[in-house]
Amino acid sequence: MNTILEEFLELKEILNSFNGLNKDYNWLLTDLDWSYPENYLDYFEDYRIIDDPHNNFWITGENLTELANNKDFHFIWGVFSAFDKNEKIDLDDIKEEPYADGNPNFWVENPIIQHPKAMVELVLWDSSLILLLSKDDDISRNFRNTFEGWKDLIYHNQS
Repeated sequence: MNTILEEFLELKEILNSFNGLNKDYNWLLTDLDWSYPENYLDYFEDYRIIDDPHNNFWITGENLTELANNKDFHFIWGVFSAFDKNEKIDLDDIKEEPYADGNPNFWVENPIIQHPKAMVELVLWDSSLILLLSKDDDISRNFRNTFEGWKDLIYHNQS
């Protein structure tokens, strides 16, 4: 289920809406525009810092929740891609690097998750809206049940 919410929320609020299901995944964070504290790298299992916005971070669902609960983090842009816990992503060889800023593929008839092995894609869009593309219906349902004003992204793109 693909969803758009035309309001912006803190990552903590979004993850809380998943009712813990975010911990069932490992997450690839890409295309980040964010503010963070000095010790931010302590949260990540692996990372590649190249140049903005081409920095890639690999994090467990548990650590992502901990990171989201830290008041010193603030995300403006970003793509959070969820992978099965058994999936391994080589940060040196990402062929499908998910991105948000300038990506026209969200605004097509039937948007799809950018990385073919990802189960969920959460997109924070310029502090103005949230996109949730998900193969995990429980995550989508929980998100939709928590926040009013959401729209189905497919219908949104048809109007």
